[in-house]
Amino acid sequence: MNKKMIFFFIALGFLLVLVNYSYCQSEKPLLTIGNQSFTIKDFEEYLGMTGFKAQNMNSDIKKRLLDQFTREKIFVAAVKDAGIEITDEQKKHLDRIKQMYLIQNYIEKILSESPITETEIRQVYDKQPQQYIIPEKRKIRHIIVQSEEKAKEILEKLQEGISFEELAKQNNTDATKQRGGDLGWVGKGVFVKEFEDVAFSLGKGEISNIVKTQFGYHIIRVDDIEGSKQRSFPEVQQEIKRKLEQGRILNIEEVLKKKYNVQIDYSLVR
Repeated sequence: MNKKMIFFFIALGFLLVLVNYSYCQSEKPLLTIGNQSFTIKDFEEYLGMTGFKAQNMNSDIKKRLLDQFTREKIFVAAVKDAGIEITDEQKKHLDRIKQMYLIQNYIEKILSESPITETEIRQVYDKQPQQYIIPEKRKIRHIIVQSEEKAKEILEKLQEGISFEELAKQNNTDATKQRGGDLGWVGKGVFVKEFEDVAFSLGKGEISNIVKTQFGYHIIRVDDIEGSKQRSFPEVQQEIKRKLEQGRILNIEEVLKKKYNVQIDYSLVR
């Protein structure tokens, strides 16, 4: 027997030992409750059902989840011994959950048999790319008071170089008082027209004259501007796919209504 063959058999033997060790470890009781045992495999299946992955956890998290697993199994044993059964109302809920899973499986089957193609998605994107534009937004700050005289007084102080933020903290009559008039990042359609028209006409760093709205007298400053941006096809591909799938599901529903001759009397739910 040459050296290569000897090395091969040694490596094979070592691999079989590792496989056997791994198997033994996975079958070794991890938890025993009375005469019932649970293995590492049972615990990992439990983690999988709860959405966790053992390989992504440190030992402390695993121990806490093992305690949770143990608690559940203890109560399952107690339930069995006590002869506790599911109530009729709970059975109805379980039946509904089962129905929802079956509907989900049916829809997934239909969509998998005729999947949305990339060509279809691209056609939607190319037809109306303006739908996938992120509108301009601005970081805005304001000072708001309840009289024009007070607003004029504050505007003079701003022109003298006094801090906008400090004047907002001292004078604002709304909830922005504590944060120096900061309104955050906003797009069009958030504020009343009189305020918005001025706020979106200013340049970065500019301060407005006095603006009157139904809420009071404002002085507006634009701290920053983020221009509108076209979202790329890869960015919106999955979003468009989901919309097309939803449209296909609605079409399936209409077909099924005709197939099963569905009649609805909406007058009974008025």
